[in-house]
Amino acid sequence: MFDYLLNMNKFAAFLLLLFIGLSGCSGPIEYAIKSNQPANFPTDFYRQASQDNSSHVYKIDSRASKVVVRVRRGGLMAKLGHDHIVASQQLQGFIYLDQTLGRCRADFFAPLATMEVDNLELRAAAGMDTQPTAADIIATGQNMLKSLEVGDFPFAQLHSRDCGNALVDLLVQIDFSLHGVKRSQLLSVNVDQTKTSELLISGEFSVLQSDYGIQPFSIMNGLIRVEDRLDIAFDLIAKAAKKE
Repeated sequence: MFDYLLNMNKFAAFLLLLFIGLSGCSGPIEYAIKSNQPANFPTDFYRQASQDNSSHVYKIDSRASKVVVRVRRGGLMAKLGHDHIVASQQLQGFIYLDQTLGRCRADFFAPLATMEVDNLELRAAAGMDTQPTAADIIATGQNMLKSLEVGDFPFAQLHSRDCGNALVDLLVQIDFSLHGVKRSQLLSVNVDQTKTSELLISGEFSVLQSDYGIQPFSIMNGLIRVEDRLDIAFDLIAKAAKKE
């Protein structure tokens, strides 16, 4: 999820994103996730878990949720380029809670081809000090899809086999998969359970492109380059399924 652009007499850099998150939909829950999904996505687990009276299954409300990645320019000539914002409002997935047994599991995925590059409102909210042209934005998006090799690796995925720590403000162990590489890391998550039928989930974390086999873009021996680090923030709403 990254990109800058070299266009005519101005340089910009290309870069990437993704993300993560947690959550659900008000029920009865729809288990047929819209659009395509990863072949290994465990929809059946959550369908079956929703029938257990001691547990709750939540589904991400994609339209009300947002994952935002900030891509930063670097190098001695960085001022000739732009920082970029890449966002997804297509995060899909589930979270399972059994508070009696203290169990929690979460699985999410985001289709990379639907990510939006440099939304004007998001750039303004991030306080970015430059504005790429429409042509810059289009080219950045095209370069991003090429760099991510979306045809071979169409999704970013997040899995937590034990996310209970998020409920008590502790770090959560997750597996994050991108560009054919899966890596584990700790994630800080804030969960608001004020409403029994809804979870409000937020947090932020960082990843290195190089950890996922992605070479950060650079030209002129690094005088203009994309920073290896991507900063990802998420605000998610998960809605509980009603027992059938």
